[in-house]
Amino acid sequence: MATDDPRERAEQRTLLMPRRDQGSELPRGTRLQEFVVERVLGVGGYSIVYLARDTRLDRRVALKEYLPATLAMRAPDGTVVPRLPRFQDFYDKGLASFLNEARLLGAFDHPALLKVFRFWQERGTAYMVMPYYEGVTLKRWLADLGAPPSERWLRQLAEPLARALAVLHAERCYHRDVAPDNILLLYDRGAAPSYLEQAPRPLLLDFGAARRVIGDATQNLTAILKSGYSPVEQYEGETSARQGPWTDVYALAAVLYTAVTGHSPGSSVSRVVRDELVPAVVAGKGRYSESFLAAIDAGLAVRPERRPQSMQALIELFDRPAAPAAPAPRPSAAPVAAQAGGAGEGWRRLAIALAAVAGLSAIAWLAWALLR
Repeated sequence: MATDDPRERAEQRTLLMPRRDQGSELPRGTRLQEFVVERVLGVGGYSIVYLARDTRLDRRVALKEYLPATLAMRAPDGTVVPRLPRFQDFYDKGLASFLNEARLLGAFDHPALLKVFRFWQERGTAYMVMPYYEGVTLKRWLADLGAPPSERWLRQLAEPLARALAVLHAERCYHRDVAPDNILLLYDRGAAPSYLEQAPRPLLLDFGAARRVIGDATQNLTAILKSGYSPVEQYEGETSARQGPWTDVYALAAVLYTAVTGHSPGSSVSRVVRDELVPAVVAGKGRYSESFLAAIDAGLAVRPERRPQSMQALIELFDRPAAPAAPAPRPSAAPVAAQAGGAGEGWRRLAIALAAVAGLSAIAWLAWALLR
């Protein structure tokens, strides 16, 4: 519903997750612990995010509820239950992943990572409470901009994200779902910064662990992989030993490639068969520095071992001078002769060259004799 209230318009631009059909959401006024639900902010494949009021601290918060639509539903008494008995095991694994995500995020403190105030289990499901963030997703921002942002703007976006991911990687945790729709750009309501000059603070949104379990249950790989942003090793499954920091390096490089070119790099699986990706150094030439574009291309290497192996390595590539081009090989006499007019022409030029050498030798001998 349209509104003239600037506060309400700002809240409507808070897009944590895409919306879906109504039906399972908690009604306004529902009380959970000391939190009172005000309205729905967004609904995703495995959770619902509400705007809620913290009655103890008198502040607005985002309240996230675990409710995978394909596996569970809300019973008449308000509890969340699996739709079928055979979904119970998958539902329980997803619930454990949801709680693990909350516990993990609660342990980290980085400006580009979601902060979790608290979490608990109740009504057959689980909840986590986070700050109420105001902003727009990078996907929406790029669509509204309609043109590639500046290199300065992209660096202000990329470096905080890379350092936040490095914090996760230090604890052997990998995001595995870095994409434009999972990056929120936060803005200051009191100020009016120019987004073309100064990038808003980026915030990485939720992890993909719980969705991965649900994808196994429904056998729907599109729910756990994002074509264009998931590297090839993610298609091997969650337990693949080839996943590591370089997995998130690929996804972040793909985000930057999208911002530079206006489209994603395409499926990494397709690139294994036939890599037709136009390199960033070609697509962005003249608009961005060569070192910055080369770093993006390095991060987009199909083979995991050929990418920067850490976020720090990727950041260092942003300013590394490009390697000088190798000198062109000096052509031999035979190819030049052939290009000039065939074998006969080649022998003729060789004879002239030999005669010239002989003439120079004769002149040199005569000069030596005169000097004597």
